[in-house]
Amino acid sequence: MRDEVRSSPSDPLGYYAILDIGPLADASEIRLAYRQMAKRLHPDVNLSENAEQEFIELTEAYQVLKDYRSRARYDATAHPLGPAATIDPHDPRPVPVHCSRCGKVTAQPRYIIFHRVKSVLFASRRSTVAGIFCRDCADRTAIRASTVTWLQGWWGILGPWRTIKALLTNLSGGEMPRIDNQWVLLHQARAFLRLGDPNLARALAEQAQSFAKNDEERRRIADIIRAASKVSDPAARHLKNRWRRWHYASVMQALPLAGLLLAIMLSGVALLLRSQTDSVTAMITIQPAQAGEMRHVAVDVLKVRQGPTNTEPVVALLDRFATVQVMDSSADGEWARILTPNGVTGYVPARYLFGGEGEISKNRWCREQKGGPLHTGDILLRRTGGEHRLSVQNSTGMDVVVRLKTQNSRTLLSFFMAGGSEAIIDGIPDGTFRAVFATGRDYSRACGVFLGGMQTFIVPTAQVFQARSRSQQDLELTLPPVGGGPGQSRALPLESFLDN
Repeated sequence: MRDEVRSSPSDPLGYYAILDIGPLADASEIRLAYRQMAKRLHPDVNLSENAEQEFIELTEAYQVLKDYRSRARYDATAHPLGPAATIDPHDPRPVPVHCSRCGKVTAQPRYIIFHRVKSVLFASRRSTVAGIFCRDCADRTAIRASTVTWLQGWWGILGPWRTIKALLTNLSGGEMPRIDNQWVLLHQARAFLRLGDPNLARALAEQAQSFAKNDEERRRIADIIRAASKVSDPAARHLKNRWRRWHYASVMQALPLAGLLLAIMLSGVALLLRSQTDSVTAMITIQPAQAGEMRHVAVDVLKVRQGPTNTEPVVALLDRFATVQVMDSSADGEWARILTPNGVTGYVPARYLFGGEGEISKNRWCREQKGGPLHTGDILLRRTGGEHRLSVQNSTGMDVVVRLKTQNSRTLLSFFMAGGSEAIIDGIPDGTFRAVFATGRDYSRACGVFLGGMQTFIVPTAQVFQARSRSQQDLELTLPPVGGGPGQSRALPLESFLDN
């Protein structure tokens, strides 16, 4: 079998040829080729006199090529020269060249060099993937080389420049050395002419004309065209050139580059708008807080102090959107004396108070920050954890948000349950708990409330449960339907649901 396979400087022992693939085939292509050849050459189905020897040679080739270390040693013994250095233009019995990746004879071969860039720390290394390709394998090789470069090429000092240069080269179809491609096409034309396909031979010679630069090269091409024309069929369909500039591979390689350019443009526009906004903001004068104004808190937690300095004791804490009344301001306007909703008087930095009552701003903010849709078992709030498990069944017929509260009404856990659903909630801490729940429309994760039609209820006292620390417990909770009958859930004031 080995005597019959094609020899090549890049395949000195013919291992790639035995598997009917090219020297650039990847590991998956090698495995697939071996499976296909093994089915065909196994002595149980191969009727050849040399069936056993052919299968041994196939196995030997696969054992070398499947392991990247032994394959690297084998490839190191090859001499990957360009076609111009290996093709004999006077060969009396030219054999068609094969694709370097798939190993198949290609009617329209091209010798192409693709570029890769890999960076490690501050160093970037350039390499090439060169071979004779059919169009499909050239596209796949270009995409792979560009993908490696996109992912690994940017990080060195010279990485960005080398990466962009390599990507643009691959995007344009790679490098096609003129002399090498001319010799490949003329060799393939002579091979097909010898095999009795003059129409294909003539078409290949005509494609070689685009690589000719002097009279001697044009004369060599004309001789093959003339020899093919004597026996070709004038009515035969013309061979369509598959090597047009833009192809699906070019589009796939161009998409990330176009995305990068778009991101740069959008960043420039954002910076421009930011600078314009900053210039407009610089002209805005912040008005000091005036006595009698109603304002609201614009930070998550605002400390109310006994005096107008940060060293004074804290007398109260206010949540975001809490509405306060301004009593007066310090002389420099930095501090405002306020009256809190609970009747406490103190000082806060005026810059943390926005104009107007907080309810409108809170509703808008809650709607903007409501988050994605809820699913049964989603944990919305957890203040502490434990090792107990709680089995929950929602029999209310409504989608609800459940809160587990301690005896002093502090919420330790909150989760969502769809109507009619069941769920297992892990991480229940030790303690005694009772359940309350709320229903409504458009739940806001940020604010912990339903934005429309919110109603709150409490589960009957009979379902108060205890989680003891002595061992892990499996607890149960059923959310009964709402009503006034025994064992049903009762209405609960909203303030009791949101008390903490």
